[in-house]
Amino acid sequence: MAISSIAILGGDLRQCHTAEYLNACGCQVTCYHTPDFSYSSDIIQEDSLSEALMGADVVLAPTPLSKDGAHLFQANSEKPLCLLSQLWDTISTDQIFAVYSLSSDIENLVKEKGFSVLQFSRLPIFSRENALLTAEGLLSEVIRYTPISLSSSRVLLLGYGCCGSAICTLLHPLCRSIYVLEEEVQKQEQAEKKGICPIQKEDFSTVLPHCNIVINTIPLPVLESDQIQELSGSCYIFDIASPPFGFSEDITEKYLLPYFRLPGLPGRFSPVTSGQIIGKIVERITDYVL
Repeated sequence: MAISSIAILGGDLRQCHTAEYLNACGCQVTCYHTPDFSYSSDIIQEDSLSEALMGADVVLAPTPLSKDGAHLFQANSEKPLCLLSQLWDTISTDQIFAVYSLSSDIENLVKEKGFSVLQFSRLPIFSRENALLTAEGLLSEVIRYTPISLSSSRVLLLGYGCCGSAICTLLHPLCRSIYVLEEEVQKQEQAEKKGICPIQKEDFSTVLPHCNIVINTIPLPVLESDQIQELSGSCYIFDIASPPFGFSEDITEKYLLPYFRLPGLPGRFSPVTSGQIIGKIVERITDYVL
């Protein structure tokens, strides 16, 4: 069964390019509180949530769903905010709710309401492509913020999942050396085959003082306070993990270390490609949900 209509909610430029992709595929597209954009003339723009959702087979949420836990994320600040509670009351049980990811609390809530939900961050095909865009965006930010060349940099990567692997593939030819901290033995072996040096926490005392860059992909603290203090004052920390992130926001104040929290890199650096990737997932959504 192919979808014929979709409501696209809020978000950043990714939503605009998803709308254009699905419109070109012959879908009826309605946008609600998406960014200002030169949309194709047959894409409908609605200011009423109930009108936007009426008749839609699929409801596409923004990435992230919310930044404050209470309102739908929308980069368009000229539009009034939409409460998540209003969204849950408006979606019907015969619609598919497509979203990057949900917290456990919201996941339980939508299950109780009986929605069909697709969390596309869990799809390997999406994770791989999104990881490549994340790695490219990260590379741009690393070059922008660090005052030393990558060719002379020692990098410590925390985590070797989809994003970690993509980051290593991109950075390894450019950097002096890359160390990776990863618990899973199989992933350690995969990293080693790429020329990356897996380390254990026992190696921190010899590795941390010499690192120029730390990249975190793990959504929880990995380095203890005494280990953070072993880092050089000229070490730059880049955190691309999801909340609750790998480092506290006051790390610069506490340890005088440059710290950059970088969520949503694909949306900032590759909104066209990222939007098209999401569009392709939505186009085949019944393959994943039904």
